[in-house]
Amino acid sequence: MLATNPALTGAIIGAYLPLPLAIPVAFASHFVLDAIPHYGIRHEQRNQSRTYRLIVYCDTFVALFIAFTAALLHKWHMEITGWIAWSPDFAWVIYYFAHGRNLHLKPKNWFMRFHMNIQWKEFPAGIFIELIMLAVLLPVYLSQVLQ
Repeated sequence: MLATNPALTGAIIGAYLPLPLAIPVAFASHFVLDAIPHYGIRHEQRNQSRTYRLIVYCDTFVALFIAFTAALLHKWHMEITGWIAWSPDFAWVIYYFAHGRNLHLKPKNWFMRFHMNIQWKEFPAGIFIELIMLAVLLPVYLSQVLQ
């Protein structure tokens, strides 16, 4: 799944659960979301696809904007759990930069293999599933962050 929906989900979890409990729940939510069919293209095609890169870069910008909005509004519990929910993808960010900005991801350890295998259905039309989730999650997030 792209970054925005896991970040929103984690932030929402932080709004409704107390922080010690919210941390593992937010982390686990990432894998639940990754198991839902979502946007993606074949790994072999990612380096050549401008559309894929544009979507990923825009999504990253939106996710960071949402995270920093929570911080600016002093909703630290939502900020922390939003980052924790997104954190499993940090392994891919490290991989991306360590391998010359290569988007053809190859798992290097058991965690990356598990993480990749749980994403059983990535396809271009999955962007619509992600947008529907965004349309559901964003109003809930805004109602909590603006309280």
